[in-house]
Amino acid sequence: MDNLKNSYKKDLYSVIEDIESNSKVEIVTMIKSQSGVYRDISFFYGAVILFLAYSFFMFSPPEFDVYLIYFFTIAAFVIGFSIVEFISPIKSILISKKRKNKQVEIYARAIFQKAGIRHTKDKIGVFIYVSVFEKQTYIIADRGAEMSMPNEDWEEIKTKFQNVFSTPNFYQAVIESLQSSKPFFSKYLPPVENDVNELPDNLDVDI
Repeated sequence: MDNLKNSYKKDLYSVIEDIESNSKVEIVTMIKSQSGVYRDISFFYGAVILFLAYSFFMFSPPEFDVYLIYFFTIAAFVIGFSIVEFISPIKSILISKKRKNKQVEIYARAIFQKAGIRHTKDKIGVFIYVSVFEKQTYIIADRGAEMSMPNEDWEEIKTKFQNVFSTPNFYQAVIESLQSSKPFFSKYLPPVENDVNELPDNLDVDI
């Protein structure tokens, strides 16, 4: 797994390096397994299963031993909690899209601030954040980068990145989306002589 991760990071870095060599944009890309914990969802549905189990014992015609009721209701909670907590597709269905989108935005903006991506001299930092569990991408462009490119071109870049989750291999699709953004950055943020790489290219990638 580590070899796969390192190989992917190398390929991703190579694409970013190529883009930055042909423009003055500063790109930072992060791929995370998820942006939120959402454990409250697991507790809620665990409690729902517990309530249903307890109601069954209370209103069922046969009488059950009190110890059976006690231990079975606890087991029902643990089972309900575990199913939601550890089976990602189920958990994803139970969380609203609005909440997932908001969590991705909060996480991305926090990283943009804390990582100092907004501190480039010409304000040309671009943060591309990909969140796997939420199946969302969020792109934040600093003021200089955002103002240099027409809105319709930014929207085209964002749409391509958002569509990576509809492909068979979204990790490869991220690389392809980066490659397709190169002409835009080269056109609107052309390279300058003695350009300095102001942002670290350490990538955080979950595979």
